[in-house]
Amino acid sequence: MSQLKIKSPNTSNYFDAFRKLYYHLYSNSNASRAERIIGDLSKLLFIALCRGNKLQSAQAIDEYLDGKESANTLLLPILKASYTDVFGHDDKFHLDDTSLRYGLSVIANLDLHEAKSHLLGDAFQALIGPNLRGDKGQFFTPKSIVRCMIAVLSPKAGAKVVDPACGTAGFLIETASYWESKGRKRGKLIGIDKDNDLFVFASALAELAAPNSSVLNANSLDIKALLKLDEFLSPFDADYVLTNPPFGAKIPIKEKEILSQFDLGHNWEFSKKTNSWKKTTRISLSRDPQILFIELCVRLLKPNGMLGIVLPEGVFGNSGSGFVMDYLRSNGEIIGLIDCPRTSFQPGTDTKTNILFFKKTVKPNNNSVKIAVALTCGHDRRGRTTKNDGTPFPDDFAAIATDWSAKKHEYWFESEISNKYYLVPRYYDRKTNLLLERDAERLNAKIMSLQEMIERGWVSVQKGHEVGSEAYGSGDIPFIRTSDISNFEVSIDPTKSVSEDVFHSVRSEQNLNPGTILMVVDGRYRIGRCAILHEFNYKCIAQSHLRIINVSKEAPISSFELLYLLSLSSVQRDIRSLVFIQSTLGSLGNRIKEIKIPVPKKQNAEFSAMVSAFTDALKERAKWLNVLSRFEEGSVEL
Repeated sequence: MSQLKIKSPNTSNYFDAFRKLYYHLYSNSNASRAERIIGDLSKLLFIALCRGNKLQSAQAIDEYLDGKESANTLLLPILKASYTDVFGHDDKFHLDDTSLRYGLSVIANLDLHEAKSHLLGDAFQALIGPNLRGDKGQFFTPKSIVRCMIAVLSPKAGAKVVDPACGTAGFLIETASYWESKGRKRGKLIGIDKDNDLFVFASALAELAAPNSSVLNANSLDIKALLKLDEFLSPFDADYVLTNPPFGAKIPIKEKEILSQFDLGHNWEFSKKTNSWKKTTRISLSRDPQILFIELCVRLLKPNGMLGIVLPEGVFGNSGSGFVMDYLRSNGEIIGLIDCPRTSFQPGTDTKTNILFFKKTVKPNNNSVKIAVALTCGHDRRGRTTKNDGTPFPDDFAAIATDWSAKKHEYWFESEISNKYYLVPRYYDRKTNLLLERDAERLNAKIMSLQEMIERGWVSVQKGHEVGSEAYGSGDIPFIRTSDISNFEVSIDPTKSVSEDVFHSVRSEQNLNPGTILMVVDGRYRIGRCAILHEFNYKCIAQSHLRIINVSKEAPISSFELLYLLSLSSVQRDIRSLVFIQSTLGSLGNRIKEIKIPVPKKQNAEFSAMVSAFTDALKERAKWLNVLSRFEEGSVEL
């Protein structure tokens, strides 16, 4: 039988072994779901651990590898006898025995007991994350985010750390590794997960990497059941809670028995008199799970205990979620917020998330909050960790973790919260202002908002139009959509086109001319990206997800200069801070007028040279694109 050999215990070797094994089983076994493969691999990990513990177990395992009997007759009794808290009466292997024997032979060659605490966890979770579907709202937390959250809270020696939605036990394993790296005495680690496959998997990894941990297969949101657990297994009175709970409107909690146990499971009403939310006696018809998990985490903490939790951005910015913030403030203080990049949980989910750090205290101080903004997370939206040239994608989370306790901060800044119900971190990002000030000093410029420029009559901003799908294909006039905006230009082959009649119906309102700037303000991607129209392509219609920006003759800058300034990384970061994301869709909306731009006070040699090169390149490219567009006329669609 073919076997994989492991030369030395490092993450890449373990991951390579697990990956080859997984794809061998996926291609050759009888499994129809990735979860089945992962579940049986977890059982095989336990079997491999049993092999070195008892002679009887080792003999049975050797007999199985020699082709005797089946996994369910030889191996399953070993699991149930050795791990009574993990495996019950109904548990069984699902893969065929040929595949299981191959898998066990591979795992048996790994130095499971010799590996450092986090290596197997890293390798196995790197494999499992992309292969489970996340249809229950379970999107596994990238390692860099887990390590950052742990470093920020810095669990003390001997502390009790709980994850009530532990998934693959990432927070537990990394906390154990953190204690080890700091030379701190290990404390108690408790994880809970409702999903049985994840519970078995988490138990296997915890057994390998954090033997002082306990993983429970239970519904974390059933507080009454949690209260019945004995003291050793109880998740209450935690020093720290670290978690990434399941989230999403597609998996609402509707059970009245569960909802009634939570303050946040009730309806809340806003009082204009007190400018706050008040809980009513009425139980809500449903709640998204992350809302209940917020309260659960607070209740699990002991006084002065600390929480780190990943949440969808809607919790931080939806007007209807204000009651959640009032609940948190009534039980302690928000001590930190991290704005996560859109790619953080991709390709698993496109939902935008942020991280909240909270301290449970009776004397909260909510005047200011430490804010950090991560723009990169170590992978792209497809999950790739390296670029085409082989260099790794940058990752801000390691630096953010280190910067938390630094004397001079590069990422964390103390920020005043101007709207207590709008806590989207990047909106309060002070670093953006520092970067704008640096650009203003470099360009001898004054920072002005787009609103100020409008009031001075320098620019005008108008909304695009929707023409209706029935108009698509009715003519040859390009209907410019967000997908047609790229690299400061409008595509020479737009996806949709309309008739002359449709064009003339909105022509006067849109006022498109050579030099008009189109900015993306709505959508999933490209918000803040701009294109400029030229004499060759200004006859078109701009979609409503675009804003039409025209520079007047009275303005001290030209349209090309404004386009250049809008493309500055500091301005793009400012635009990002103004975007509100609802689930997966973002919108800049009327906040476009809040964009801050460093407008040069007078001609600056450096600025003039850069803009001149920028303008020449765009004009020259536009000329040649116009030539190339003629070759598009003969193309046909399939």
